[in-house]
Amino acid sequence: MKNSLLALILLFVSAVSSQAQSKEAAAPVAPAAPGTAVNDVEVRKSTDALAVKYSLSADQAKQMYTVQLRKAKNLAQIESLKSTDPALYGAKVQNVQKSTLSGIRKILNNKEQVELYQKTQGEIRVARNKKQKELAAKKASQQEINASLLGIYAE
Repeated sequence: MKNSLLALILLFVSAVSSQAQSKEAAAPVAPAAPGTAVNDVEVRKSTDALAVKYSLSADQAKQMYTVQLRKAKNLAQIESLKSTDPALYGAKVQNVQKSTLSGIRKILNNKEQVELYQKTQGEIRVARNKKQKELAAKKASQQEINASLLGIYAE
């Protein structure tokens, strides 16, 4: 049953993305800014993983793809800040993460999905708290702590 549901979701996501690609091919598209390339394979992988994790319907999977695509585009746009302005980069990554989580939460519409989401977010808070205490004990700088905490993220 789960395999057939997963196959159905994968088929739907593939059909939606191929339909979107054919629409994009028909309309002229402005060239992307340098360094803003989005890896569609990675977006699909993350969408599929979340579709399985939350047992998403086909419509929810489509919405999840949109959220993951937006996340990938936003991260690609700020990538250059990573080396030029690490503090601004960290702040922007945090905003992308919050926006993504908000988008995901809006998609989830049944009790089991919401409970799993809340459980995951609780585990993330615990992991971040533990890491922050560990780094503070090692007298790490605030910048090092912030960078490390950004890496603890799910979804």
